[in-house]
Amino acid sequence: RRGMALDSIVSPGCIISGGRVERSILSSQVRVNSYAHVADSIIFEGVNIGRHAKVRRAIIDKGVHIPENVEIGYDLEADQARGFVVSPGGVVVIAKGDAVEQSQERVA
Repeated sequence: RRGMALDSIVSPGCIISGGRVERSILSSQVRVNSYAHVADSIIFEGVNIGRHAKVRRAIIDKGVHIPENVEIGYDLEADQARGFVVSPGGVVVIAKGDAVEQSQERVA
């Protein structure tokens, strides 16, 4: 699948495999999987963004895995309930080592 990065800085070694990245900065070794969408975010080294995941207005530190179908930055109260820091300006910060749980809303 062909990925797309618009108005973004993408470091060498990143793979955007069918995902879409807009107005964001991706450090090296970041993977954005099929149908994932990243907007207005800073993604540090080694982050993996799963299929159909959506990330908006976030800073994600090194090595964090965002599972499939997870949304970050769309429901700030839910992000705070998951233990993430949300700035007064509405930017979600996920620190190195934080666990991001897969959404339980989707039933197989």
